[in-house]
Amino acid sequence: MRILSALILPAAFLIAACGAPQTGAPAASSIADVRDAFIVQPPEGRTVTGGGMHITVQGATLTLTGASTDKAEQVELHTMSMEDGVMQMRKVEGFPVSAGAPLSLERGGNHLMFFGLQPLEVGEEVEIVLTFSDESGAEQQIVTKAEVVPIGG
Repeated sequence: MRILSALILPAAFLIAACGAPQTGAPAASSIADVRDAFIVQPPEGRTVTGGGMHITVQGATLTLTGASTDKAEQVELHTMSMEDGVMQMRKVEGFPVSAGAPLSLERGGNHLMFFGLQPLEVGEEVEIVLTFSDESGAEQQIVTKAEVVPIGG
């Protein structure tokens, strides 16, 4: 009997400690899908170019806060707008993405900018590390592959 009670008490404690999550707890978020990632092959002799992808998440809103690749010295998040007929690109600190509002990074809009880019060939796949943060500031990273596409393609 002593052995049985020695097993039951710790088991009961573990069951109580691992009970159902409390109601009102924040919804967990996860990156559901990253697709159609691309990097535009820059003109010969240039080391700056743009890129993009489509990102969807499940759960609470996440913010894309950064990107990196071993093929570029730096990757920045940028917006693009037209002001008085002039294209304006600006670095931003992040882009929100939620289940109801997927993020599209694309030519002529919000996009990634790659600086100090190594020479790339059309069709090559490049790994990009994406960094996201949630409302509490906790970060998560995922790795995706982007296809190098021609400048006009």
